[in-house]
Amino acid sequence: MIERIQRYLRYSEEAVCDEVAKTAHGTALLTPSLPLVWQVNAIRIDDPGADARELMAEADEVQAMFGHRKLVFHDEQLGLRLSREFAEAGWSVFRILIMLRRRAPERPPEPGAAAEVSRETGATALAAFRREQPFGREKEAVRQLAEMDVRYDTAVAARDFASPPDDPACACRLYVHDGLGQVDEVGTLQARRRRGHARAAVAAAADAATAGGCDEVFIVTDAADWPQELYRSLGFDEIGSTYEFLKVPVTRRP
Repeated sequence: MIERIQRYLRYSEEAVCDEVAKTAHGTALLTPSLPLVWQVNAIRIDDPGADARELMAEADEVQAMFGHRKLVFHDEQLGLRLSREFAEAGWSVFRILIMLRRRAPERPPEPGAAAEVSRETGATALAAFRREQPFGREKEAVRQLAEMDVRYDTAVAARDFASPPDDPACACRLYVHDGLGQVDEVGTLQARRRRGHARAAVAAAADAATAGGCDEVFIVTDAADWPQELYRSLGFDEIGSTYEFLKVPVTRRP
């Protein structure tokens, strides 16, 4: 299953970029039209023998036009092997959990607490959440993220879910491709957290994926952050991970 998810992740990474090009140690994902969106301006490292210093030099060369450096590792062992050296060099290292829905929720949300909403409603809710993030002061960054969403909609079937449906405190997006469902872009407004809205929205999206014929539903999340506990309570279990190395002037990422 992890191989199937990684194939989908590679497809989704490449499908929304302006350009995809081979590099000495992997694949460059280049989107100069969206320079502030780090996830579509990265290098996916595929060489299991890659050396940290060589990769840093490659990032400087390939991503010279951008204000950041980002490397993505689908090979968990490779990312782990290089993580310490990159951290010591001043890069931020993120271990990203891949969590597969395997069980029923420990505590199901209240009926009707969340539902599918229009793309306009979902986009508005997601934009409100993004404006509260550290990068939210940069209107251009929020605009470019919204444009990235439109690209994903074209490449992968997308549906939005929110809680409450008529006045979203939390929204998330369900992507479906080739029988695989991914719940993504989960965001809850700060003033309305800890009221079960994220639980309801994520559960509604996952249930819709299953009802729509997806044989597997997964979610990805930062291994160093708390949402993984929420996802575990909703029946998601860790089945593997990827790594992301990021070098930017700020310490948090959009």
